[in-house]
Amino acid sequence: MRNYSIYTLKTKPEFTNLYQYLNEKDYKKLEQQILCHSYHVPICTWNGIVINGIEAYELFRKHSIPFRIKRLHFPSKEDVISWICTDQLKREDLTNANKKYLIGEKYNAEKIIIARQLSSTNKSHTSGSSVAAKKVSEECNISMSTVHKYSAYSHALDIIDEKVPDLVKRVRSGQLWISQANIIELSDLPKEQLLKLNNYLLSEQIGHLSYHDMKRELLWNNYAKPMSDKKTSASVPSIRNLPQFDPDAEIASLTLTIPSWISSTERVLRVSDFKMASNTAKNKLKYQLMCLLSTTNSILKKLEEI
Repeated sequence: MRNYSIYTLKTKPEFTNLYQYLNEKDYKKLEQQILCHSYHVPICTWNGIVINGIEAYELFRKHSIPFRIKRLHFPSKEDVISWICTDQLKREDLTNANKKYLIGEKYNAEKIIIARQLSSTNKSHTSGSSVAAKKVSEECNISMSTVHKYSAYSHALDIIDEKVPDLVKRVRSGQLWISQANIIELSDLPKEQLLKLNNYLLSEQIGHLSYHDMKRELLWNNYAKPMSDKKTSASVPSIRNLPQFDPDAEIASLTLTIPSWISSTERVLRVSDFKMASNTAKNKLKYQLMCLLSTTNSILKKLEEI
């Protein structure tokens, strides 16, 4: 077999992370093709690094079967990333999460590529971000605003991936559905909170995490809050200095506070333009209102039980 050999190549996570791995059925089909010597697609490489056909390469090596490589030439790793994203976006089996992720990553790479090109041609007055967004929007047939949204989405997934890789793996594979807005909000949580949330989703076999599910009191309080709160080291007063207990104090305080909440809420309804407000602001408000609603229902239930 001329030009066939068992090459030793390198892999890089920043490239392989862009690849959507085959499902079990298609993986076995690929393995069978390789074993029967009916798979003739070369492994694409850049500087000795696999940039396409990672699973085929692993199977060829596993079974010690010679294969061909196709050396591609790119001026930078950003050009490689853009090429991989474009290649992966052609797949018919691509999950919706991976499609958004790849578009976001392609845009991020194109920003660097175009900024470099503009700098070399002394066109520093031109925005590389806007040129890149226009290019990606035209190639992917989506609006420029959507390109920016997918960029924020891919960035949020990368942040979560550094803390809880399993959560991102299930989102990108389509096993777990979480909206784009919720992914961005989850990326702000510390690692221990995300771990508790992920463990809860796994234990309850939840495959669709809606906004209400994520924010409802049970899930948020029991699984998304820190595992241990810092306790103050205030000294305990002696018995003789303890203030007299007033069973109405907390209830009275809340009763006096609620009218100001109502006033603030009514003011927002009067003066705010919800259509013009950003999704981030609206999502944060929605979260706080859901928490308030949940707590209010708990108090009303307590009052009804008496």
